[in-house]
Amino acid sequence: MAEAGDKVADRYLLQEPIGRGGMGVVWRAHDELLDRQVAVKCARPDDDRAVARLTNEARNAARLHHPHIVSVFDFVDEGEICWIVMEYVSGGSLADMVRGRVALPPEEAASIGCQIAAALAKSHAEGVVHGDVTPENVLITEDGVAKLTDFGISRALWSEATMTQTGGVRGKPPYLPPEVARGEVADRKSDVFSLGATLYAAIEGRSPYGEASHPMAYVARAIEGYRETPHHAGPLVDALTKLLALEPKRRPAADQAVRLLRRVAPPSPQIEDLEDLEGPHDGDTLDRTPSRCGWCHRPSEGRGAARAAGWSSPRPRWASPRSWWHGPLSSAPGATGAPTRAAAPGRTAGVARPVRPTRRPGRARPAP
Repeated sequence: MAEAGDKVADRYLLQEPIGRGGMGVVWRAHDELLDRQVAVKCARPDDDRAVARLTNEARNAARLHHPHIVSVFDFVDEGEICWIVMEYVSGGSLADMVRGRVALPPEEAASIGCQIAAALAKSHAEGVVHGDVTPENVLITEDGVAKLTDFGISRALWSEATMTQTGGVRGKPPYLPPEVARGEVADRKSDVFSLGATLYAAIEGRSPYGEASHPMAYVARAIEGYRETPHHAGPLVDALTKLLALEPKRRPAADQAVRLLRRVAPPSPQIEDLEDLEGPHDGDTLDRTPSRCGWCHRPSEGRGAARAAGWSSPRPRWASPRSWWHGPLSSAPGATGAPTRAAAPGRTAGVARPVRPTRRPGRARPAP
């Protein structure tokens, strides 16, 4: 097992471990050839899956050159153990920031989200889906620059090998898109949902699926389409609504998310340096059909609390699309004649007007 003071490829001097996970260890190291600090990640030598994931991360991340994506410098295969050499980010992760400050203001979260959305737009334009956008994988430098890291479960859209399913859910359950929870393959819009879930957690201090003691509870809520109403999002409410749309086609593309979040983010050098994208570059467009699904609220809060927060309560299962958009039909038990429409809100109630039947153009029916 590697220890501090060991050298990788006779060049990278290991100094101290800065992160551990089920797949291996991340070290802070010194590149003696170029005299710079780097981060070196190793896969567990006894885990073939970890080695394959590390190799996949190196291949996909190495083609992505963007100021908000952690750069990959080198890949070292020493036979028994593999190493990936990356840019060292001196700050902590977004998860660390939230733990230390409880929650972020919406404007600060929008600034971070805007930068990560730009990173996803670049990744998607290159045909790479990240697949694991979480607060732990968003690093923040001391200057406030956000960088996306850990492309370990990413997949190239043109690669058939990455399309196979292993029977498990890929990604962290609290940030899992509904379609991935149902067993579908993650795509560009899945990354957008996970970005929205990450920003939600940064503001609210919990997953949009609420809090649960078991990971599978998050998966079940994702499949059901359950999402809790945000109470601290403020000006970020509109952007979160779009990013966390249950149906992938209703979510914006990553470059469209940049513009949504930029409206809320305060002026800063990080935001000003982003390219002003004029149109969707990653092959996706936004479905502008009005969404009919609302946010869920906790039973103890009631409908009034949800409306006061600016969110609609869930649509009743018995409500038809017609009654949802145009008001309820009046059909009292035992009533006869044509169905009538209830008076619109704000109008004086009077005699209910009949619903006029729709005539379809066509030929006149010949007389018998």
